[in-house]
Amino acid sequence: MGQVFAGFVCGYILALAGAPLLAIWLTRARLTSPLLQRLAPPGTNVVAFVAVLHGGLVVVCTGTGLLLGLLLYAMRDAGEALGSPNVAFTLFVAGLTLMLFAPVIALAARVRRQALVAAVLVLLLFGWLMPYMAQWSKFGSS
Repeated sequence: MGQVFAGFVCGYILALAGAPLLAIWLTRARLTSPLLQRLAPPGTNVVAFVAVLHGGLVVVCTGTGLLLGLLLYAMRDAGEALGSPNVAFTLFVAGLTLMLFAPVIALAARVRRQALVAAVLVLLLFGWLMPYMAQWSKFGSS
């Protein structure tokens, strides 16, 4: 079950990398967005804001990683290609990432760069690094 643990670790890495980036983007975007000005007024403590964002991201990203880890465990006998030890899983994550981020990248010009960076991070961590981490794990070996 090293796949599940690898998914958890990749999800936590994504949450660690995403919380400060999301906080910086939100604090900059609240200058022009009335909704964000109401959610986080200009006097809001940025450290507390990042702590709340990080808590939410940890739950969402590690939960997603656990589910993807279970899926990787189910697809453990797929072949190697494209620089990945599990090409079926990598293509699944690429398709899922494309499905989730393509509408945002195509339609929202204000957040296009941030969404593209997030999509690349998700694809690299979950689609490429996670199968390698599952191979490197010592779970299940005697």
